[in-house]
Amino acid sequence: MGLSNRSIQKLNTCHSDLKKLIEAVAEEEKCAVICGFRGRYEQEKAYYEGRSKAKWGTSKHNLKPSHAVDVVPLPLDWNNIPSFEKLGEKIMQKADELGIKIKWGRDFHGLKDYPHFELI
Repeated sequence: MGLSNRSIQKLNTCHSDLKKLIEAVAEEEKCAVICGFRGRYEQEKAYYEGRSKAKWGTSKHNLKPSHAVDVVPLPLDWNNIPSFEKLGEKIMQKADELGIKIKWGRDFHGLKDYPHFELI
């Protein structure tokens, strides 16, 4: 399966552990990377639109390399929560196999961020 060039570009802004993890998952699941590193403008926009609870400088997306990645299942249907759950479970399982410690945004208090995974 693999990732599109656009997904690879976004994934290349991430920490090597996240790159290794998502590349391994993409061999088995159709998915796309929609965000790796997020600059000041993008972070503030996400915050003010309610898509993030973090202001600039407080999100793991703001680190270089990024310690957070947003990954969605393909084909993308934002209303198909079971497809996000399936992909998320696969990512968590693969992280465990690879010994990479991550947190899933689905488990955040308040905002449920199904595409979000971050290093801990």
